[in-house]
Amino acid sequence: MDDIAQPPSEGPERDREDLLRLASLAAHQLRSPLNSIQTLLSTVIGGFVGPVDPRQRQLLEKAVASCGDGIHLVADLMRLRSLEDLSAESLAPVNLLSILESVRERVSEPAREKEIELCDKVEVADPADAWVRGDPGAVEEILFVLADNAVKYTPRGGRVCFEIRRAGSEGGELEFAVADTGIGIPAEMREQVFDEFFRAPNAREMTREGSGLGLAFARRAAQRLGGSLALETAEGGGTRAVLRLERCPECAQGDAAGGQARTAEKAATWTAARPVSRRVVVVGGVAAGSKVAAKVMRLDPDADVTVVERGRALSYAGCGLPYYISGVVARQRDLISTPLGEERDSALFHDLRNVRTLDLTEALEIDRPKRKVRVRSLVDGRRRWLSYDVLVLATGASPVIPKIEGVDLAGVYTLHGVESAEAIKEELRSGAAKDVVIVGAGLLGSEITESVAVTGARVSLVEKQERVMGLIDPDLALLLERRLSASGVKIATGREVLRLEGDGRVQRVVLDDGRVLACDFVILAAGVRPNVELALQAGLELGPTGAVAVDERQLTSDPRIYAVGDCAEQRHLVTGERTWIPMGSTALKQARVAAINLCGGDDRFEGVVGSTVIKIFDQTVARTGLGERQAIEAGFDPVTAIVPSLDCAHYIPTARPILLKVVADRASRKLLGVQGIGRGDVAKRVDVAAVALTAEMSVDRLSHLDLCFAPPYGLAIDSLLAAGNIIRNKLDGLFTGISAAAMRRRLQSPEPPYVLDVRLPSAFEAKRLPGSVNIPLGSLRGRLHELPEDRLIVLVSRTGLKSYEAALILVDRGFTDVTLLDGGLEAWPWALEHL
Repeated sequence: MDDIAQPPSEGPERDREDLLRLASLAAHQLRSPLNSIQTLLSTVIGGFVGPVDPRQRQLLEKAVASCGDGIHLVADLMRLRSLEDLSAESLAPVNLLSILESVRERVSEPAREKEIELCDKVEVADPADAWVRGDPGAVEEILFVLADNAVKYTPRGGRVCFEIRRAGSEGGELEFAVADTGIGIPAEMREQVFDEFFRAPNAREMTREGSGLGLAFARRAAQRLGGSLALETAEGGGTRAVLRLERCPECAQGDAAGGQARTAEKAATWTAARPVSRRVVVVGGVAAGSKVAAKVMRLDPDADVTVVERGRALSYAGCGLPYYISGVVARQRDLISTPLGEERDSALFHDLRNVRTLDLTEALEIDRPKRKVRVRSLVDGRRRWLSYDVLVLATGASPVIPKIEGVDLAGVYTLHGVESAEAIKEELRSGAAKDVVIVGAGLLGSEITESVAVTGARVSLVEKQERVMGLIDPDLALLLERRLSASGVKIATGREVLRLEGDGRVQRVVLDDGRVLACDFVILAAGVRPNVELALQAGLELGPTGAVAVDERQLTSDPRIYAVGDCAEQRHLVTGERTWIPMGSTALKQARVAAINLCGGDDRFEGVVGSTVIKIFDQTVARTGLGERQAIEAGFDPVTAIVPSLDCAHYIPTARPILLKVVADRASRKLLGVQGIGRGDVAKRVDVAAVALTAEMSVDRLSHLDLCFAPPYGLAIDSLLAAGNIIRNKLDGLFTGISAAAMRRRLQSPEPPYVLDVRLPSAFEAKRLPGSVNIPLGSLRGRLHELPEDRLIVLVSRTGLKSYEAALILVDRGFTDVTLLDGGLEAWPWALEHL
């Protein structure tokens, strides 16, 4: 093939060229508005502007599908017109055997759905004899059009065969044929079917799919490449489409030097593509998947990256959803935008990062031996296979739906994704919702409580565990319950929901103790579980937590598959055991590690210490490492300190109270965990503790940390360091302490301890523990004779500092059974006596 075929300069064919050029210009103008309409419709379907009922969704999906048909027609018109851009300089070596593999993959799914057998009749003995010179994308699309038509018009249970052989005089051409057992085309119409928009009558009766431009494109492309395309009758009465192109024996030299580079969906442009370094498919967007895609493209611009996202929002700030519901975040757009105001949508990822995104698309299965993923569009139901060199699972987690009667009633929501957030916000915006029941008082349930309450609705919080916020110890959880109750939240702990009742819409929540809570809607916040169905189907190993098992490089049990984010396990740096703590911050770090490694780097994600912080009304609740109960379960012998304090100097007007609980191991003196609650800056102290845990510090080293100090920012000895000193004193035998819970049990026992309150009389009279005796610290030495020598003496003060001073006096004077209330009255979570 010396010169590429040139279009005619005059006559009817010239008139056709002019019409095509006009149609192409019109198509170019239609492409943008059609895409915009489809995007807007998909946004409505995705719930971004409010909840969509099933009937509305069905109509919207039909509209989206119609837009899709228009977009396909536009693409076909532009594709047909683009053939004029082909030139001899754009041609490259093309191997038909390689193209056949790609085409088979593209039609395998629809063939499987119709139970059509795909077979090959390749008569080229040596792959080196299968080379032609052409445009790689154009040749692949010609073959795909022929194969797609064959599958489309072959009845269920039929057969489609692909043939490659040498043909022509002296075998100077290669013949690629597709033979089917389909409906066939009458002989008198075989040339007409190559006309634009013409479809044989029997084809129109069988299916309405297609624009009528596919075969027109294939014939013109074949002619532009100097070849031919014709139709004939196949054995059995079907159709045999025959493409002939001139062989290129010299193209086999050097394996065509990258002439086969192509992307997963190369169908719209026909210029030679740059070689692809690796094909990366990422299943899941949001935080982890989007981060993987972006980092891969920064490290390897030649990578072919595709993100498959089931939702409409490719990337959004999921942790910000409660603040959108409460109104702190005014616009939903802010949650799906970059700090510069750019929306994190498919267009941004394509234009800025050259990442292909398939939103509203779900991954169905993984074929590990063939390294491909089958996906399905949630809009039109179309299925196809995506090939990969590396696969990344970022499938996230899903809300746990309790198995209780009535969860399918209208007005029952989970807070998982922008659609549910928009639905909850719409319920609250209407003003009709006065009573809301939240089932589950864990991290999400507690956080969303404030978001609902600040809108004016009355909130009932139901938790089957004995305390709210199971990620903190019960003594701190009780303090949080007091704050929630003070904010008007009705709390029912240790209770399970038996059923939800209502006439089509939820109206009542029935608890296991017989109570009935009236409600206008319900939010289920019973926790989340990792989405591992795809991994299970593929035979990947799961860890003891039920999440996907990964190593420090984020590799699964398959060396070509990574897992990141909420679907993947982590290692707990304190216990050394596998754990599953789903957090957006962890997901981003794991995603970065996976991206570096799949691009040939060497990075490690060592693990987590379980750092968490949330805001509930005016309280900050934070934790890192192990709580007291967790430490016992992990085999440690915990020693604790509870320190009420201020977050900065008391004479600074902005000073706010905080309370820290620090846990250490008795034998090793290592720090095990820190929890905190209060109106002040708790997060700062917990962040410092997270660093100390990662560095495996002892409480001795912790108490000597050189932290920043200035009165507006902290104390000369920060409360975290003070807690370290308290534990050191306990470990060194200087005093012992008793927790509030243990103290309460002792007070209710037949032989309660002697409770000595060493505060000033004015403070004692204002509030005190039941049955306590007041001897101010300044008077204690002169009144020691009033104290019993045969009973446990529990020393009480506001924060515990005066109690410690008193304990030293008593021990020095020979009292042996002395302890003090940990954290003092500031940490006492129950009611106190008042005069």
